[in-house]
Amino acid sequence: MQQTYQSTKQLFYCILRMPKDDAYFVYFTFESNEGMCFYSTVDESLKGQYRDIEVRCPIEWKPDLLALIEKLKQEIRLDILEEKTISDS
Repeated sequence: MQQTYQSTKQLFYCILRMPKDDAYFVYFTFESNEGMCFYSTVDESLKGQYRDIEVRCPIEWKPDLLALIEKLKQEIRLDILEEKTISDS
């Protein structure tokens, strides 16, 4: 039996890095898949030529999010800097 997000309270967390000029495409893609994940730009990356974005989603949606990230990688240069499971406190 698959556990629901409400019972596990675990999130998949990753940090994505992309060229600054491509960040809009990532934001647009996440917005068009409303409810899949939530994200925020890492402030330190605002000074560089790249953008780092922290992304979180329920652990059950990790395969879907990773599939979306793979699709994005086909369009733009995109690196996963970190990925882990965290607790939703």
